[in-house]
Amino acid sequence: MGNRVWPIFLLSFIRLFYVSIFERALSNYLLYDIQIRQSTLGFISSAGALTYIISPIIGQIVTKKFLGIRTALIFSSVATPILTGAQIIFPEPGFLIFCRVSLGLTMGFFWPNCLNLLSRWQKIDSVEKSKKNFSLFNVSWNFGFIFGLIVGFFWSFSWNDFSAMVMSWILSFLLIPVSFFINKYSKKNISTERVIYQTEDPLSHLDIEEDLTVNRNTPMVVYPILFSWLGILFLTMAKSSFAFSYQIFLKPFDNILYLTYLVQCGVQTTQLIGLTWINSMTTYRRKFASFTGLIFIAVFALGILFLRDIIYITILSASVGLFLGFIHGTGMKIMLEYGTAQDTSKYATINEIIIGAGFGLTPMIAGFVSEINIYLIFAFLGIFGIVILILLIYLSRNVKKP
Repeated sequence: MGNRVWPIFLLSFIRLFYVSIFERALSNYLLYDIQIRQSTLGFISSAGALTYIISPIIGQIVTKKFLGIRTALIFSSVATPILTGAQIIFPEPGFLIFCRVSLGLTMGFFWPNCLNLLSRWQKIDSVEKSKKNFSLFNVSWNFGFIFGLIVGFFWSFSWNDFSAMVMSWILSFLLIPVSFFINKYSKKNISTERVIYQTEDPLSHLDIEEDLTVNRNTPMVVYPILFSWLGILFLTMAKSSFAFSYQIFLKPFDNILYLTYLVQCGVQTTQLIGLTWINSMTTYRRKFASFTGLIFIAVFALGILFLRDIIYITILSASVGLFLGFIHGTGMKIMLEYGTAQDTSKYATINEIIIGAGFGLTPMIAGFVSEINIYLIFAFLGIFGIVILILLIYLSRNVKKP
């Protein structure tokens, strides 16, 4: 039986469609209707992502030993609507944190297994088919995010954020029937050859032997895996900083809260452009696209620090996604091709742990910092971006034009 790939793309679309609405609506509802403190909102926003630091490890162990990929994805799809609805029924901070921690655990059964399937399909498919699958995966979750935010904007503008939460929760039940269409995976034996690979880790400089197959299916393994991890870490910190802080910037303008949906939609739309663009670039050009992304995000952060005007903040926050897409597309492609070359899910798992750390710690810290001076967030982001840029230039110094 051939690979049935469409359920993964549809699941990604549905999950991001409902999440994009629910997360914005919940944050606005808690901050402006219930009027919780910004630091408390930071804890609530961080709870699920912090759990995601360990949930990919737990999810992959349980998936491999007990459930299998198909059952794990079905389990996550069933648990998600239950835990989402519970947050609407009882929006008390302690209970919300419990629900979001539980959701973080279920995500450990979802995204790592989606990425694992992408790596496995790349192993057995042609280069053209693998590239198409990778593009469709990026398009599916990005379009889900974008369309969800557009719908959420109209719901919030026409009714209120509470109604947007309820409608998005109803949509989350669509995950369940789609998950049952996933094929069971039968592992195929693919021959590999052993090569010596220089990690180019600035801390160790160790030569290690790995089961990497450097061929036309996996050209991105010429990059050190640390290039991917550092890029993804900065991506998550930057994206969550811009998203969390923008709703705080709107606090004096509580009659235009619906702009949070449009700004986030701008981020996702431009990020999709960046992801699509990066997929058409050569292995060599992708590193310069990553450098460009880092430079512009650092400049945007420092621009907000000095300009401090809501119009400029809105424009910069909405357009930052293009440069996030450059970093994301390069880092994700490196990670997937390492998984393909070694026929392992460990790189996908580590990738998701880093995502959990970045998206988890940043809102929690930003919540406390915003109660002191919200602009300190962007001072740090600008400086950190420059540091990461220097590290990536050093790590990729041996990636040369053919």
